[in-house]
Amino acid sequence: MARRSPARVRTAAHHRLDQPVPSIPGLSPRGRAAIAQLERTRLWPGAAREALDAWTHLLRDPYHRLFDPTNGCGVLACCPDPIELRHILHIIIHPLPRHDARALRRRIAELDDHW
Repeated sequence: MARRSPARVRTAAHHRLDQPVPSIPGLSPRGRAAIAQLERTRLWPGAAREALDAWTHLLRDPYHRLFDPTNGCGVLACCPDPIELRHILHIIIHPLPRHDARALRRRIAELDDHW
């Protein structure tokens, strides 16, 4: 016999965080739900917004072409690895509904024009 009832297991899995997790603006509720599920299972809370913000700051920084993987600290807010950032963004785009994925790809393409 199980130690906890299935209802208790389900409620424990859906606990709320004390602080709200920042999300990407402009996504539909289904898109936000898909990202929240992805962040709960494969990434960390707020990973989507953090990766998009890091990509934005990296591309707007005039010294972004000077990234050196051997000397960088690898922290997304400080000196992120561009290849790792793109990988995280592709992971985020994959589970989104078609309309939201298209909108996010378009937004990333606009940022890529700065590259």
